[in-house]
Amino acid sequence: MRDETLEQLLLKEANLVFKYLIKMGASKEDAEDIVQETLYKTIKNIDAIDGHNMRAWLFKVAINSYYSLYNKKKKQSTIAADHLQNLKMLTESTEDYCITEEKRKVIQKALDLLKPSYRELLIFKYVMELSYRDIANLLETSEEKVKVYLYRARNKFKEIWEGLNLE
Repeated sequence: MRDETLEQLLLKEANLVFKYLIKMGASKEDAEDIVQETLYKTIKNIDAIDGHNMRAWLFKVAINSYYSLYNKKKKQSTIAADHLQNLKMLTESTEDYCITEEKRKVIQKALDLLKPSYRELLIFKYVMELSYRDIANLLETSEEKVKVYLYRARNKFKEIWEGLNLE
C-alpha cells in the first residue's frame, strides 16, 4: 500500500514538473526525458530524500537537467525549428502570426534578460499559478522572501519590457 501511495505522489509531482519544464521552454520530448531522468534519480536516492522536501528535490534536479540540456542545445544549430516556424506561418493568417510572434519574442527576450531566479519565480507565480506558500516550499525559503523577490522580479521585468518596447 505504501508503494502505491509513493507511486501516486511521484506521478503527481512528475506531472507538475513536466508542466513547469514546458512553461520554461522545453520541448515535450525534452520535458518527458528530463522527468524520466528525474524520477529515476529520485527512486535511486529515495532513502536520502526527506519526504517533506520531495517536491523541492524533484524541481531542483529537473531544473538543473533542463539548464544542462538548454546550454548544450544553445550551442547547436536549430535549423529544424526555423522550418517548423515557416510551416506554422503558412497555416495562420500572416498578420495574426506576425503580431503574436512579435509579442512572444518580446516577452521571451524580456524573460531571457532576467536572472534565472527571477524568471523561475515569475513562471511559478504567473504561469503555473502557484501560491506564495507553494513557491516557498519548493524553494525551501520563507513566504516573505518569495514576496520580496517576486516584487523585484516584476519590477525588473517591467523595466526590461519598457526598454524593449522603446527600441
